[in-house]
Amino acid sequence: MLSQNDIDILTQSLSFWDKLTDSQKSLLISSANISHFEKGNSIHSGDSDCVGVLIIKSGTIRTYILSDEGREVTLFRLDSGDVCILSASCILNTITFDVYVDAETDCDIIQISSSVFSKLSTENIHAELFSYKLATERFSDVMWAMQQILFMSFDKRLASFLALSSISSLKFLLLFIM
Repeated sequence: MLSQNDIDILTQSLSFWDKLTDSQKSLLISSANISHFEKGNSIHSGDSDCVGVLIIKSGTIRTYILSDEGREVTLFRLDSGDVCILSASCILNTITFDVYVDAETDCDIIQISSSVFSKLSTENIHAELFSYKLATERFSDVMWAMQQILFMSFDKRLASFLALSSISSLKFLLLFIM
């Protein structure tokens, strides 16, 4: 059962919320569950499961692909307030690769069942548009990661990471001082 705070998170995270009928909203609320994952736990393991759409209440998840040899490539990370649609890749017919999702930190997550989200996407063009728009945004993140891995030398990637880290640290320091 979702609390009012959880319902508020749903309404803020799902841009199509206002375009749903009352019965669709009720279906979404009644089918959503709160799950807790410990750091390092697997949330979604390729095409062997379809856990549905995930809304991260707290924590960080990591989405990655896995080679036949067992090498992992991180595609992107999602934090509190973010929505993971690739964990429901079974309802996105155009996703033809296996994606893995792990809890990088302890996480509390709102899970929307893939069958309910599929039903909403079929009935409501705004829900369908949301899922494809979100998948496209994540694909952009993936392409950036691939570009970094394939076309940038390690020393340039490290310098870029350190520069971004120092900018983030500087922003944090400025927030702390102010």
